[in-house]
Amino acid sequence: MQWRVVVELSGAVGVIQAHEVHSGGSIIAGYSPATLGLSLAEAKTVLAGLQHHLVQAQTEEHCQARRRCARCGGQRPLKDRRPRQLQSLFGVVVVRAPRFGPCQCSVSRRRIIAPVTEIMPDRCTPEYERVLAKLGALLPYRRARALLEDFFPIGVGPTIETVRQRTLLVGARLECAAVAAPESAPAAEAKTITLSIDSGHARAVRTCQVRTFEVFVAQASNDDGEQVAFSSVPVEADRQVQQLRGVLHRLGATPCTEVTILSDGVDGPRSLGEAASLGPTCHVLARRAAAALAGQPRPARC
Repeated sequence: MQWRVVVELSGAVGVIQAHEVHSGGSIIAGYSPATLGLSLAEAKTVLAGLQHHLVQAQTEEHCQARRRCARCGGQRPLKDRRPRQLQSLFGVVVVRAPRFGPCQCSVSRRRIIAPVTEIMPDRCTPEYERVLAKLGALLPYRRARALLEDFFPIGVGPTIETVRQRTLLVGARLECAAVAAPESAPAAEAKTITLSIDSGHARAVRTCQVRTFEVFVAQASNDDGEQVAFSSVPVEADRQVQQLRGVLHRLGATPCTEVTILSDGVDGPRSLGEAASLGPTCHVLARRAAAALAGQPRPARC
């Protein structure tokens, strides 16, 4: 059996373009377990070809729409074309990015327009950045890069330093989003929230000025059983109270929600949980909670 994959692209003007992405198969009769379906190499080729034609068509359509002046309807003059590279999970796509000069009717704003930079601000897709940061946070950077190369047609793989920088960049964005004030009330108000929080010390690398650094780890759950994990390094996270408060807000915390704090009694974790809680708090020592689970209840002080 012989086969081929063809993609049809229909633009805003109704013109249909057909491109052959990949072809394969053999005229030899008979099959084996190794020849059934697509192989990993063939799947990578199909995804890379599909991504190439799709990005090219979308870029051209966007540039054509941006070339027309919204004020007078005329065409902006073409200044030049420059190659621009987009990194994605399905290959590296290089497009010829045009730049347009100012329209003749533009009296006050005479600037050059680069439409491709509007849709490729980071030269990579957000999905590529998220997957790269997720693997970089869970695995060593070298191993994360190897996994991407094994399962995705990413083309030339990123360097270890690129994986590290992307991971730190996504982490910084998540921290900024965590400390942002909530724009709306929680979807469902929680009556009680349980916050288990503890701290530990990890040995620092030799280049740091300190021998160890403290790490806070917490797990919060509401009445519906929804759980959220939280971690913070006090030395680097100067707004960890706002970050933990945002976690409690997503779980439905309100000024009327009672928060039960489970800790070992150390002032640091306990103070962090009390400062992040909007409503009343009740503190339970971890050893008393363990004794209660074992069938030996003890009174706890709030």
